[in-house]
Amino acid sequence: MFTFETTFIASAFIRQQSTGFVTDVPAVTACLVEFDSCGYHNALFAQLSIPLPGVLASAVAKRRADYLSGRYAARQLLMNAGCRDAVAVGPDRAPVWPAGWCGSISHTGKWAIAVLSPQRYRINPGVDIERLQPEVMREIATTFTTPDERALLAKSRLPYETALLITFSAKESLFKALFPQVQHMFGFEAAGLCELNPQQNAFTLQLTRRLAPRLPAGYRVRGRYLLRDSEVITLILAPAAH
Repeated sequence: MFTFETTFIASAFIRQQSTGFVTDVPAVTACLVEFDSCGYHNALFAQLSIPLPGVLASAVAKRRADYLSGRYAARQLLMNAGCRDAVAVGPDRAPVWPAGWCGSISHTGKWAIAVLSPQRYRINPGVDIERLQPEVMREIATTFTTPDERALLAKSRLPYETALLITFSAKESLFKALFPQVQHMFGFEAAGLCELNPQQNAFTLQLTRRLAPRLPAGYRVRGRYLLRDSEVITLILAPAAH
């Protein structure tokens, strides 16, 4: 799914970063970062030239570390593309990308990932990374899947909890990819999983209701997933609205 080159960094906070691109769409770049929240301190925001938003003024250190790791990954991609502007925070706390760019950020545990696309390619990326926690997946399965979806997942060749996590993450990626068109919150029930293909590491989601003029009920969105030792990454590249 990604073509990466990994660099190990002698830092107490950022341990390594893998920078590259989406293998099938090289114009979309990606940066995966391993970080250690125990190495976080507030001065890192200034040292890494990343603004500390007001919404994090009273946040705990772990929350700040998570935020910083994702913004660090995004900054690497923007700087590699010749853009020195930072990713801002909107009123809804969603990332606001510099003019001419669109992207997506996610983090979990000790990993953060960002993807970036030039706006001229009219791609809205949505990326999500989640840690595999089988017991949690079983406990919350009914909050993000329907009985039909769970029946489909039970028939897949993947461990059931892994298939659940892919579905959860896929719907998170869908929200990020479609939000620029939808411009309002929508829940897991807005889309259903209709295909999970372990051979191609791919999935298909279908909207259950109209979200925007160009996103009617029945609209299908295809994405890819990557299974790691204890995480899953999902990616959706949605066409931008004309």
